[in-house]
Amino acid sequence: MVYSPEFFRQFPIFSDLTSNELAGVAEISNQRSFPKGTNIFIEGEERKAVYFILSGLVKVYKVSEEGQEQIISFLHSNEMFPHVGFFDETPNPATAVTITEVTLLSIPIKEFDALMFRKPEISIKVMKVMGKKLLELQNRIQSITSQSVFSRIVSTLLRFSKELGEQQEDGTIRIRMPMTNTDFASLIGVTRESVNRSLNRLKKEGIIDHSRKEIHILDEDKLIDYT
Repeated sequence: MVYSPEFFRQFPIFSDLTSNELAGVAEISNQRSFPKGTNIFIEGEERKAVYFILSGLVKVYKVSEEGQEQIISFLHSNEMFPHVGFFDETPNPATAVTITEVTLLSIPIKEFDALMFRKPEISIKVMKVMGKKLLELQNRIQSITSQSVFSRIVSTLLRFSKELGEQQEDGTIRIRMPMTNTDFASLIGVTRESVNRSLNRLKKEGIIDHSRKEIHILDEDKLIDYT
């Protein structure tokens, strides 16, 4: 599918580009679709492209020396990954796997390099936006690590609600996100037992309900009161 240059302005990294510059990006972009459970790229392999999510959910994780999976993030529509972007020649820093059917825009790094060689002003604009994005990620990590386990879980639930929540007619919020308690624990760096206790506490208080396929926030105001 061919997208108009203005279509790319929805992605923050390209928001400052002119229409002419966006046209250059559109020319080298490709749409790709992946079924659930597909590796988009694998940690340590040569990084050949940068991706933008049009629909679906992607899990990004690393594997420790002991073989344990450490989830870095869950990504959804409009997000770019890997976050190292276009300007770093290191291999893929992690593995990305689809947890639903996913449609992506793929921009080959070599072709983007050639575009920046022709239009160097693009690199300056893109680097500024990427710097802001990395700062946001650092601030999020710092905020999470300074919180108690329960506060981390509450903050993560509220972030999921904001980014992925579907408002229901009865005022509750559904987050359709296939994720086990082990996944949740890996994401925020705590034990599965801590997640179990916290989610059960919130469920007992009538604030949430949850399953392996979704989280149902029954009372967001009460959840916010815990922050």
